[in-house]
Amino acid sequence: MSVAVGPAPRHLTRERRAVVREHPHAISRVLVAAPWLMLGAFLALELVVCSLELRGPFLDEGIYVAAGLRTLQGHGISDDYLSWFSGSLMWPVIAGLGWKAFGLAGARAAAAICVTIGLVGMVKAAGNLFGPQVRAASALAAVTSGPVLALAHLAVYDTLAVAAAGCSFWALTEFLRRDDRAWLCASAVLYALAVLAKYPVLMFIGPPLVLLTIAVRGRRARMDLAVFGFIAGALLLIYFLADRSQLSAFESFRVANNPSFNVSRNQIAYSQIYLSAVPLVLASAGAMLLERRRIALALLSGVAGAPVYHLVTGNPSGDQKHVVFGLIFMLPLIGVTLSLAMERRKALLAVPAILGIAAFGLVQLTRIDEGWPDLRASSAVLVANVHPGERLLANSSWVEAAYLYDHRRINSPYDIYDASRLSQLGPGVNVCAFQWFVEVPGGEPWPASVRRAMERCGSFRRIYSSSATVTGLGSSLTFVTYRAPIEIWHNEPAGTYVAAARGAGR
Repeated sequence: MSVAVGPAPRHLTRERRAVVREHPHAISRVLVAAPWLMLGAFLALELVVCSLELRGPFLDEGIYVAAGLRTLQGHGISDDYLSWFSGSLMWPVIAGLGWKAFGLAGARAAAAICVTIGLVGMVKAAGNLFGPQVRAASALAAVTSGPVLALAHLAVYDTLAVAAAGCSFWALTEFLRRDDRAWLCASAVLYALAVLAKYPVLMFIGPPLVLLTIAVRGRRARMDLAVFGFIAGALLLIYFLADRSQLSAFESFRVANNPSFNVSRNQIAYSQIYLSAVPLVLASAGAMLLERRRIALALLSGVAGAPVYHLVTGNPSGDQKHVVFGLIFMLPLIGVTLSLAMERRKALLAVPAILGIAAFGLVQLTRIDEGWPDLRASSAVLVANVHPGERLLANSSWVEAAYLYDHRRINSPYDIYDASRLSQLGPGVNVCAFQWFVEVPGGEPWPASVRRAMERCGSFRRIYSSSATVTGLGSSLTFVTYRAPIEIWHNEPAGTYVAAARGAGR
């Protein structure tokens, strides 16, 4: 069975047999309401998860919250974040506002809303391309996806980029359906917004948007893409010129500071397969049902961005988040597969398959959510004992910085030095001049030389020790759950005693 897609803008999709079929009025109303009910339930569930705070913030969340709090106080530019952030300060400000209102739950709630907005755009795009039945099936596929479920309760700037990417996709399909370039302009503005939220989105969502335009518009796509490129390029150029002194340093910083976290390219490749293989198979099945394969290939091209980015850079960080950008374009094709699988004669096979997809999504969600340590207890010890003016050595640094700065225990997030910043001070740095030494899982481990230097001081006393459970992909390409140590050392040159922490982690 195939689905024909016609070239005329007002007739973007033409059913041949069953994908877009006539339904009784009652069933049509259900198809119209179903995706919005599913997305409403998705948002409600995510907001509950955010409010429960089942796990503390991970490194990236700490970075954006701390930077957001500083930006809201007028220090965002002077702190030089734009020279090393992979995005603008839009999301940090939103995360900072959420944190100030409701703590970590507030920052994560903003993320849940952003991801839901992105899914709304994707669902509306699926309806424009393939009709109401596929629109409902696409929503079902979205709310059972492990990476999507995980991203929706993480306070990271990928969520704002997903919101803009999904809406840009929707606006482009409105243009292709209506032949009204006002929608094309809106898509370009939203694309620029997605890139400003997170720079790598340029390569994650750019190819499918361009290829979809070419697939439907043919020769007319030249002018369309010229308009799209002019608007998006102008907005990005304005942003660059406004803060070019910091942004010009970004590329050199990323080249010199590309963390590998001791993860091999084989692990990166396996992780991408684990996250993308099932949706890619389902989307490919839907693509085979489309008569005009160029549209299918345009949507499938979204899956390539994240693997190429991670394999070329050798950076494993954020792969579970980046795969969502490919899913934005694959979910409509998955909707095609599911909608045809749910026909009457195939329903008995479709229901177990959907349940299997949902179960696998929950497994992925659990592994993603357990992929970083919960550092709230150790951060509470620091909040209770650190005093303004003191400097800390912390190999994770930004989770602690969010809590310490919010409680006014440090004057700036840069009062905390991780392994990278410490190396910038030069080989002669005096470790004994710092008041705190913190080692936790989740960040770049301290070099052995730094640890030995701390121990040689003779004045550091361990006041807290504990451990955190983390699940990650091991070198054997199997997921491993392990416990990693957490230690806090206080520099007590005068024999002082930190009472509040002595019994906290013994």
